[in-house]
Amino acid sequence: MTTTRTGAAVPAALAGGLVVLAVLGAALAGPLDLRTVGRDGTGPDLRATAPPVSQPPLPTSSVQGPPQVPGATEIAPWILVVVGLVVVGLLGAALVAALRRLVESRGATPPEDDGVVAPGEDPGGSVDDEALAVLREGVRAATRELDDDVPPGDAVVAAWVAVERAAAATGVERDRAQTATELALAVLGATRADPGSTRELLGLYLAARYGAEPVSGPDVARARALLAVVAQGLAARQDAPARVGPDVTPPDVPRTDVPRTDVTSADVTSADVPRTDDGPLP
Repeated sequence: MTTTRTGAAVPAALAGGLVVLAVLGAALAGPLDLRTVGRDGTGPDLRATAPPVSQPPLPTSSVQGPPQVPGATEIAPWILVVVGLVVVGLLGAALVAALRRLVESRGATPPEDDGVVAPGEDPGGSVDDEALAVLREGVRAATRELDDDVPPGDAVVAAWVAVERAAAATGVERDRAQTATELALAVLGATRADPGSTRELLGLYLAARYGAEPVSGPDVARARALLAVVAQGLAARQDAPARVGPDVTPPDVPRTDVPRTDVTSADVTSADVPRTDDGPLP
């Protein structure tokens, strides 16, 4: 009995071992590929394949590029150069026009008043017969200063100072910013006195006081002749003779040709006269 059971158990154990080996071999060999092959070697492929793995769709960006303009083309570089040159030319023309208008506006500005009143113009007060008499006396006093036995420069300076004092004594109102010399020019300019003679006399005064070269005797004689011309313009209106120019010597005053100093009447303006509050400088 023991022998029979042992002989029957051996085939069963072998069969179980074969099954285990077959399962292990199938596991190691991978998926089973079943294929039906015909006699000619062709036929449907019955191998078992794994189903394809589907990939999820990739996310797409919601940002879109700029729309393409139909027919848009790039601008040629030479066009940009031409446009730039045109713009620069227009700006330059506008700048030149603005500068021209500025220059013209400055040129059209009326000149500032130099404080000198034209002949016959009212200098701010009326120069009546009484004022003319004061001026005539001042001119006579100036002439007497030239006759004194003093240096020529001192005589010329004293003569002009006498004219300034006479102008101040006329009663014509003097501006606060006006010097004594400017007042004398304004008052004499409102009379018939020759303005050229007045300015030449002022030039001799400036040369005597501020000139580099000293004033000589001929300059004193010239100042005397100029005072005579000014006196003729200050005569009473009903008795006033024809005006005598600065280069015409009255009959009673000898003409003396004198060398000119470094200061001339043509170079004298009211701006050249030293300004003081109380009149001429000492």
